[in-house]
Amino acid sequence: MIRATPTLPLPMKHNPPHPLTNRVSQLAMILLVASGCARPAVTTLEKAFRPITIKNVEIADDLELAGLADAIAQQREALKNNEEIEMVFGPERVSRREYVKALDGLATILASSRPQSAKLEYIRENFRFMEWYGGADWGEILLTSYFEPIIHGDEKRTPRFSQALYGKPDDLVVIDLKKFSDRFKDESNLRGRIHEGKVTPYFSRDEIDDGNALKGRKLELCWVDPTDAFFLHIQGSGTVKLPNGEELFITYSEKNGRKYEPIGKYLKERLAPRPVTMQRIEEVVKVMSPQERSQLFAKNPSYVFFTKSKRRAITSLGVPATPGRTIAVDSKFAPKGALAIITFNKPLVDQPENVESGMPPTTRVSRFVLDQDSGGAITGTDHVDLFWGRGDEAKKVAGILQDKARIVFLVPKK
Repeated sequence: MIRATPTLPLPMKHNPPHPLTNRVSQLAMILLVASGCARPAVTTLEKAFRPITIKNVEIADDLELAGLADAIAQQREALKNNEEIEMVFGPERVSRREYVKALDGLATILASSRPQSAKLEYIRENFRFMEWYGGADWGEILLTSYFEPIIHGDEKRTPRFSQALYGKPDDLVVIDLKKFSDRFKDESNLRGRIHEGKVTPYFSRDEIDDGNALKGRKLELCWVDPTDAFFLHIQGSGTVKLPNGEELFITYSEKNGRKYEPIGKYLKERLAPRPVTMQRIEEVVKVMSPQERSQLFAKNPSYVFFTKSKRRAITSLGVPATPGRTIAVDSKFAPKGALAIITFNKPLVDQPENVESGMPPTTRVSRFVLDQDSGGAITGTDHVDLFWGRGDEAKKVAGILQDKARIVFLVPKK
């Protein structure tokens, strides 16, 4: 699901987002949330973890453990494709083969009729715990959430559906700097186009949407509402429902390589004193004039290109995202396919908002998650994006979740 950009607060920086997350956490970029890390950033995978004693880990789960067993079953084949790859957890190293074996044993226990207490005890006895470097402190992260949008659209342009979702242009080039010099070994790929014999940045959002830079190239996949299009770019993938009831699965293909700029920072005064959430940004944007809306969207030059798919988006690991279980993490600092525990404040969106904060109440929970995805805004060790699900119900939480959470990874005992 590669998150195209952030996921706020965004689905689907870092690895190119995948359809769902294009990975970019959802409002993470939109709302410009920062975890406030005062420590120097960690620079290597080997330094991104440290052992932690079990007494300092809350081993619990607020979801049904059978769902975790299903998620593990889906990802085992992806890990088996490259069994010799080492999964590095700081000083601890384990091959994918060993990790799959441990997950298989866990999945069997989770799917059994044993009481939950016995299943959790199995985890205590068979896994070691590694604390992630985090942000302001070890294990401390900014947790945001993303989801898979379901929006309406048409295969032709209409007054309501006036914004195209574009496929990848054939003049977009990706430059792998690492192939030119070791100096660029830690640099991300550049994206641009060839103009008059030189590489130049690819067209910006303003040039594409208002300057018609791609007009006449038959790249339009479908047409949707401009606001829906903008937020779909953030999520990286979604479903477009056509007037005849047909559904188009739209997944992440590429991006223009321009810097992502969160529009939430331009709306703080208009939203004050209410919290800045994805839903409230949408409320403000939808009452803007087309010109004002275009000017606001143009402040974020980053742009995502899509492709039509016969199935819903998958994660960057190559497996379907599991609601409430899949997380997007920077692959430079945590191995894909790893099992972890996150502890966070879950919004209770079915309850009335607090009068003072303007936000729903929360409850502190812990749950097991799987590192399966990537996202444009998910970089470093201080930000994790949690996939909440599909459609408007998932959006209720994904649009507001911004929490100082805690994460610990699990490594099988030898």
